[in-house]
Amino acid sequence: MAGAAVALTEAAEWTLNIDFDEAPDPAFGDTWAPRLKGLLRASGSLAGNLDTAQSLAFDAATVAGSVRMYLYPDRSTTGRYYAGLIFPKLSVTVPLMGKATFSGGFSVDGQLSQY
Repeated sequence: MAGAAVALTEAAEWTLNIDFDEAPDPAFGDTWAPRLKGLLRASGSLAGNLDTAQSLAFDAATVAGSVRMYLYPDRSTTGRYYAGLIFPKLSVTVPLMGKATFSGGFSVDGQLSQY
């Protein structure tokens, strides 16, 4: 999916998780368990109302590789955001009565940057 960034029109919330592996690093004589910090990784989720006129979430979830994502904490402040390549997953719920919604998770492929 190449081209200019396109907003997911009905997105209502997102989460971002940054995590890392830890490994024990003990030595003889230690009275506390020292640890080593491993590689960073990031993941998160998105949710909102389903916009049936837009296929962006479906297209991103079904592409063969990773796709570029931008997360803006404040839509009016476009100079502050997180960006990276992700592997997105999608779930759509369409109830008999009520509104259709989407949700999905993502794993960051490589480095996540903050601007």
